[in-house]
Amino acid sequence: MSPKLKSSIIIIFSLGPIGFFLMMNFIGTYYSYFLTDILKISAATVGTLVLASRVIDTFTVPVAGGMVEKIHFPWGRYSGWLWLAPPISTLFVTLMFTNPNFGHTATIIFLGAIYILAHMSINLTEAAHYALMPVIAYSDEDRVLLSARRAQAMSAGSLIFGFVAVPMIAALGGNDEGRGLFLTVLIFSLLQLAGYWMAAKVSMPFDTKDTGLTGKQAGLLEMAGQIFKNKPLAILIVAEVCRWSASLIVMNLSVYYFKYVAIKPVYFTAFLTSRSVATMAGTAVGQYFARRTSKIATWNIGTGINLLLLVIAWFFYSNPPLFIVLHAIAAVGHSIVMTLSAAFLADVAEYTEWKTKANARGIVMSLGSLPVKISMALAGAVAGYSLSLVGYVPDTETTHELAAAMGALSTLLPAVFAVLALVLIRFYPLTEHKVRIIRKRKERSMRNQT
Repeated sequence: MSPKLKSSIIIIFSLGPIGFFLMMNFIGTYYSYFLTDILKISAATVGTLVLASRVIDTFTVPVAGGMVEKIHFPWGRYSGWLWLAPPISTLFVTLMFTNPNFGHTATIIFLGAIYILAHMSINLTEAAHYALMPVIAYSDEDRVLLSARRAQAMSAGSLIFGFVAVPMIAALGGNDEGRGLFLTVLIFSLLQLAGYWMAAKVSMPFDTKDTGLTGKQAGLLEMAGQIFKNKPLAILIVAEVCRWSASLIVMNLSVYYFKYVAIKPVYFTAFLTSRSVATMAGTAVGQYFARRTSKIATWNIGTGINLLLLVIAWFFYSNPPLFIVLHAIAAVGHSIVMTLSAAFLADVAEYTEWKTKANARGIVMSLGSLPVKISMALAGAVAGYSLSLVGYVPDTETTHELAAAMGALSTLLPAVFAVLALVLIRFYPLTEHKVRIIRKRKERSMRNQT
């Protein structure tokens, strides 16, 4: 049995994602704006470019996991990637916010290629960071704690971004907004680099070249097959997609609610800020529940809170302040479960390596970002189709029917996905007791091999 993980290691290991989430929030918020308003590329072209790049990005997630699992470095099986990939991410993410002046078509091709290369290196970094979690944290308690700290880093990154991004762009750019965007993303990218190098440094004593070897290397086809043949993994990914979709649909549709129902811009600012604060609070609450109950019970508690408050919010859609408060509490429920994602994946990785007798930790842990990427695309599509279904016309007059439709879409529609997440997790088979048995069998098998 490995000793309890030191708090200092947990904290330092979790600092990397703060810079990472600052960088990713910046890309998500400003990249399309940079293309349309700074480079003057048409909105239709930007939409096609971003959609195509995002689809390719989603498919590179398991590829990145396979690379992390198959290619090792003398200074660390997984931590080596945290030394290598973040500098590449810094380079390509910064290049995303440049104007190469190659001509219209060549510039679009260049930017598309840079986007894909940037996100491929980002996926390699995420895969390595996720894969290190079950390496440095042996016990269920330490894994839940690491997972919670990562979720808290995500929340902190989003909250800090909301406060500093706009002032930084203005201060660094002056009269040149493009320069402000470039310098801001450069700083965020360097913070991401520094944070992940700190994580790599504290991981190295746990992560040797032979860490986690279980007798054979999984082939690429075997790795890819994990997504479809591994029951716990498949259930977890689909449940996570539903859980994330419940949150992202709210964000996609909230802008319409606050334009046509709440109307006052100050309400939207309060909504975004309250959700960020609620997410921070939820990660702390989730850690508390996970320590005193099981991961599945904590999932049910958090998703149940999310579902209940979404339904209650529907009844009060005509009262914006109360609507905002109810959505904030719903966000607490969502973030309670967010603390568990990496811990669930670590259990699935243990199960997979025991079942296949092959090294699959990298590919399994790399899939932690897949549900978010799928949910982003799904939430956007669901929001668009639902608006079309209710006959939405841009810049129309606010009517009682329109207000009721926006209130229902921003509450009941995400509630459907919360219900699906609750139902799906009931079929997840890996309880804490089963994982402990699997871990003991793995240890026995490795002792027999030696």
